[in-house]
Amino acid sequence: MRSEEFISTISALSQGDEKFEEIRYGLPLGLDAASNLALAQKTRRPLTVRNTCVTGINTSNFIRRMLISVSCLFERDEACFFILSPKTEYGELLRLKSIDATVPYVRLKSDLDIAVDTLKELLLMRENGTGYPHLFIVLDGLENLPDCNKSGDLEEYRAIFELIRRREDVDVICGVDLTHSIFGGYPGAFVGIGNCLVSLREDGKADVTYVKEDASLSLPVPITYPSAPSVLETVIFLNSLPKDE
Repeated sequence: MRSEEFISTISALSQGDEKFEEIRYGLPLGLDAASNLALAQKTRRPLTVRNTCVTGINTSNFIRRMLISVSCLFERDEACFFILSPKTEYGELLRLKSIDATVPYVRLKSDLDIAVDTLKELLLMRENGTGYPHLFIVLDGLENLPDCNKSGDLEEYRAIFELIRRREDVDVICGVDLTHSIFGGYPGAFVGIGNCLVSLREDGKADVTYVKEDASLSLPVPITYPSAPSVLETVIFLNSLPKDE
């Protein structure tokens, strides 16, 4: 499935204000075996962190394509994306006119600390005003930074979770290797109740599980997700579309 096809499917399935808001709030991931949209968030849980956790192969490819799909559900001034990752591929998103993305330079723990301080200031601004766009925070591969995740408890991720707890206008999307952490055998404790875990099996295929009230995982739902063309080609395609005057 190409990114353009998935975006067209989302558009076709989101007819009507109520359905559109359901899909936009839920965050589309891909299609299940019955060609229904698989959503990251199936229930509304106020005052808890909305975490879409992605693990497995090529997490950055999946997340970038997810961000492109999600951006099509928002006007440019309705959503912004703050991306913390040592993976340089996220720089491609800066070519997409429809995405208001901030991609700080993060190669060392000191870089991450500076970026998190900026994030804190951004969140503080939002506390003292209204009308701010929905904020998407992407955290991908932070455990691989030098001097991070020293105790295997993914401390750098959890510290950011604490910053956004009780914020209903923020989503976090994590690309993380849980197998080399204390959460390897109990991923629900990291993902969070009501949230989802996307386990990538191969390019274009994944399993989606949801964290139940007892923090155990639901049965996996196989999905297909956009795997071609490249993000850059999709960006060029989207930028070529005519804009409403």
